[in-house]
Amino acid sequence: MAGFDTASYVYDVRVAAVNAFGTPNFWLRYFSPCQTTAFNANWTNATSESRAIWDSGGPKLGAITVPTQSRLSGTTAMGQADAQTLGNSLHNTWLNIGPLQLPTNGQLWCWLDQEPGTGLSLAYWNGWSGTIDGYNWGGSGQLPLYPCMYTDPCNAQPNCSIVGRSDANWCYSIWSYHPSRCSYNNRNPPPWAANTCSGCAPSYPRTPTNLWQYAYPSCGYSPNVDQDLGGGITYGNYCFYLSSRP
Repeated sequence: MAGFDTASYVYDVRVAAVNAFGTPNFWLRYFSPCQTTAFNANWTNATSESRAIWDSGGPKLGAITVPTQSRLSGTTAMGQADAQTLGNSLHNTWLNIGPLQLPTNGQLWCWLDQEPGTGLSLAYWNGWSGTIDGYNWGGSGQLPLYPCMYTDPCNAQPNCSIVGRSDANWCYSIWSYHPSRCSYNNRNPPPWAANTCSGCAPSYPRTPTNLWQYAYPSCGYSPNVDQDLGGGITYGNYCFYLSSRP
């Protein structure tokens, strides 16, 4: 199952991306707290993006958050605060975009973005992941959010060595952004070859890699989308989905 992630508004890149690479099965977008263009910046915009996602033929929406990167080396309280902001962002989006539905399997994977060169402390991770894992969806008693991480398991900075510790709160999945495979797309996705914790940090193998960002605009193409592939799972099952056009 292949799809796109983007820091652009989906309505700005949809046509070019679909024409160039084929229909996506899902889109991934940023939610607060984030250092880039947030899906939930305002509800008019979010509605327009949701319509573009529906019109692309891939009505699934995954959630990324990219807090100020220095915070990832911070305290438990910082992790808790950033996770609470993300949970509220997702819940408010669900309230404001009428046909946006939680996954039918009850698991909305939430990706904490760790960019190259960014550290990660156990305190921050446990604060963040514990708050995501326990986020009470609008007081309903539902706990639909699942903590996951976007990183390259082969990077030198702590990632697998933190989330794979026995005293770390659980990380349900890794989304790896290496290696690159520039000559593939949705019509012809690459064979699965994502970097993994078990391969790059064998002392901390417990978190599987289930999503792979295998191509980027730096490959030499113009639509501002990255291309992604699920491995071992149908990733769209862990995303919001639109039941109709907003």
